Amino acid sequence: MAGLNHNAQRTHGFENLTVEGSIPAELRGTLYRVGPGLVERFGRSVHPFLADGLITAVKVADQPVGASDLVRSEKFLEEDRAGHALYDYNAPFHRRLYNGVTRTVKNTGNTHVLSWQNRLFALMEQGQPVEFDPKDLSTIGSTDLDILNGSFSAHPHRVEARKTTYNFGINGHHVEVYALPDSGQVRLLCRFKPPWASLIHDFIVTDRHVLFFIDPGKLVVWRALLGLRDFTKYFQWDEGESSTIIVIPIDNPGQMTRIEVDPFRVWHFANAYEVGDEILVDAFRHANIDVLNSPTELTSDIPQPELYRFRIKPGSKQFAGEKLGAVPSECPSVNPRVVGVERQHIWVQTYADAEGTEGFARFDIDTGRYSRYFAPEGHLTSEPMFVPDGVDEATGWILQLTKDSERDQSYLAIHDAKTVGAEPQARLWFDQAIPATFHGI
Repeated sequence: MAGLNHNAQRTHGFENLTVEGSIPAELRGTLYRVGPGLVERFGRSVHPFLADGLITAVKVADQPVGASDLVRSEKFLEEDRAGHALYDYNAPFHRRLYNGVTRTVKNTGNTHVLSWQNRLFALMEQGQPVEFDPKDLSTIGSTDLDILNGSFSAHPHRVEARKTTYNFGINGHHVEVYALPDSGQVRLLCRFKPPWASLIHDFIVTDRHVLFFIDPGKLVVWRALLGLRDFTKYFQWDEGESSTIIVIPIDNPGQMTRIEVDPFRVWHFANAYEVGDEILVDAFRHANIDVLNSPTELTSDIPQPELYRFRIKPGSKQFAGEKLGAVPSECPSVNPRVVGVERQHIWVQTYADAEGTEGFARFDIDTGRYSRYFAPEGHLTSEPMFVPDGVDEATGWILQLTKDSERDQSYLAIHDAKTVGAEPQARLWFDQAIPATFHGI
């Protein structure tokens, strides 16, 4: 994926895309994806996690259109006026120190998209959400949703049974968990103090519990306060510490359970559900936090993530894990309409290995088998998005934004989810290459 790590070539509103193949007549809607859009600004490079965000959208219709625009938050515009960086490690030292002491962060909106009550928001790890206009992707502005006192995470999860989306944020030394109902106001579900300051990227929800896996990748406070250039050293893995599993009952959040286990990290969860007194969690297990060194490229010196199933019994504080699959992959998901209930299939982005090039796969939990699609050589893929045709797990489409390195152009690939290994039914071509995108809806 290293070839995806570049600046946006240009920004634009919705323009016609060139269609190769045939778009399924039943597939209509808009895909939104975000990622680091400016990995170089004011003549200086920046870590992709800190780069200004780029929103890319594709409206799938008889004549599809695509748009791409930067997340132009208030602090982004302030830097534009100043003509130099003010909020990352390229800022002057006195400004970096001020930002660290006052916890001032620019909302880059480079990680995920939230759709809530007919509004769209670009999200990032540390800041508050940035609302944007779906008509042209223009930035409306940052918002605290009338309740946020700190940050708002980039990985919200909606629970259909509760008609509610859940997310969390960091406020000082505490994690705050929020409930965003399909109608009504955002409310604070609970707050708790984690064992130490760490990079909590994702969490997971069932219809009864909220779960956090907090690993010993500890924030090195003095490095963050000084805003030192090497962002990868802001967090240090403490092999001597445990990971802490925190289980919070949604209807009685004061009765949370903490379980200490051998250290490991989860960047992304696929799904979780409950059977009796047991919670089953499917996620990618990492040995440590080394992926910070290369977030857009899988390298040989970074331990390979492994797809795991974790079994948790909060009442007796039992915790166990078993490896499900070994194909190099990440960014898991299930049918978004049925998150929080038992699923047979997990969709993952796959990386090049001895079997072939990168692409995507459907993992069958019952059989332990992968069905894989291998992209053409030199085609760089992204997180696959499963669009269901109903509630069936295997019926629908996979959308995967892909860059053809030779043509230096990107396209949205539309695959029939029933025939994973086949070539796309359609490719919707942009006239430019889109940089790496992390997540979308």
